[in-house]
Amino acid sequence: MSLQKLISADLAVTDLDAALEFDVDVLGLTELAREDGKVYLTCDVSDAHAQLVLSGGGTGVRAFALGVDSEDELAYFESRLEGLDVVTERRADAAPGQPTSLAFRLATGHEVLLVPRPDRPLYRHPGEEAGSRRHGVGPADIDHVNLAFSDPVDARAAAHVLTEGLGFAISDVFVDADDEWRAVWARAADVHHDVALTRCQPGASLHHLAWTLDNYEHHKRAADTLASSGHVLETGPGRHGVGGNLYSYFWTPGGNRYELSAEMPRILGDRRDPVVRKAGDFNAFSAWGAARPESFGRGS
Repeated sequence: MSLQKLISADLAVTDLDAALEFDVDVLGLTELAREDGKVYLTCDVSDAHAQLVLSGGGTGVRAFALGVDSEDELAYFESRLEGLDVVTERRADAAPGQPTSLAFRLATGHEVLLVPRPDRPLYRHPGEEAGSRRHGVGPADIDHVNLAFSDPVDARAAAHVLTEGLGFAISDVFVDADDEWRAVWARAADVHHDVALTRCQPGASLHHLAWTLDNYEHHKRAADTLASSGHVLETGPGRHGVGGNLYSYFWTPGGNRYELSAEMPRILGDRRDPVVRKAGDFNAFSAWGAARPESFGRGS
């Protein structure tokens, strides 16, 4: 049994109205529902499930969800997690279109949901998707979530649960001069990363939430869309050294950082051992030599 991928993220925002206006009018998402103070949004109008959930009160990520193929698989993962002494909870109707789910927390404090998505398409057809993106930046899908941590011990414990409990593999690890983790990139299937963790200031829970774009041309159009709406990029477009995907980053009116990502590489073969990179050995941030902005060490 295996996971599908990241399917949604639940973010706290400082100003719900401003965040919602940006995500709908500029990013190009569509509102699906409002319930219990939360707004549910999708980037695919043919999909009745939300990729983004917004609620007021702070910043950062409240929870993120990974898809499974059927409700029967929840029992399998429940058993694996409980074997690691991870406390799990079954939930019913926790969100629109989500009749059941399995919830637990990582050592970093992040809540993870496993959600049955038997109706999720086997693959996304680029030609069919194009017509569903009506305006704005128009991302194709939610891409990955990069969680913030301050204690490397907690990050290692969280990665252990992802790998041993959920079957993730670690693609890359970036360590400092003392061999302490600075960042780690983990994958549920064969793309380079679905969930990453980056060391940030204490109290932060999110480094960034990423959205999938088509290619470099889409990045240029996205940057123009943001600029014409009065929003500027923090950095990018560029290509990462670790992972190799194209990137653009910016801060949203809700107080969180978004990444626009494209050309995420796929892992070759069945290797499970990560590439370990040390500070100074490799330009992890940019393969093209761009400097990592000072603000990049801050999460929300």
